Amino acid sequence: MSIAIDVLIMTTQLIAIVDPVGALPIMVSMPGIEKPEVFRKALRIIAIAVPSLLIIFAVVGQYILEAFNISIADFRIAGGIVLLVIGIDTLREGAPRTMGLSPEEFIFTPIVTPMLVGPGAITSVMLFTTYYGIPEVIISILIASLITYLVIRFSFTIIRLIGSNMLRFIGRFLSLIIMAWAVSLIIEGIREALLI
Repeated sequence: MSIAIDVLIMTTQLIAIVDPVGALPIMVSMPGIEKPEVFRKALRIIAIAVPSLLIIFAVVGQYILEAFNISIADFRIAGGIVLLVIGIDTLREGAPRTMGLSPEEFIFTPIVTPMLVGPGAITSVMLFTTYYGIPEVIISILIASLITYLVIRFSFTIIRLIGSNMLRFIGRFLSLIIMAWAVSLIIEGIREALLI
């Protein structure tokens, strides 16, 4: 039962950080996205790239820390700061300013990265592996990626049903969840650093 709760917690946090709902306005504004072949290509890239990138960072993230001689406490503080900045950006601007290039240019950039798999998501999966086992983290990534895929898959229907104003409200609400988790990471990292 504990594993199921851990997976649920990670999945919820990851969906809040990946924020597929926040990517919808950019996604549907891309020229040519209304064409079935372009939309199918976008879905295919999202279905493969999002879980693949997150799993890679989750699995090798620990080795990256060791290579640069960074402690878990240091990374929690740095990761918390990154997430806090992203949360504040999303709350104020409606989307992170780290969004990158114009969304009209590519599906992979900036839709997949850095909008969906950005610094916040990368930091999160690396931090998850310091709290939970790799199998649970991978399961959470796969579930969050599936939900992200479904949100994008039904993007036009979602926007038509709830409207753009409600989309912005949901995005800003999720940013508060990101910020709250970021603050807890910073506090925990400082506590660990002081005990070393």
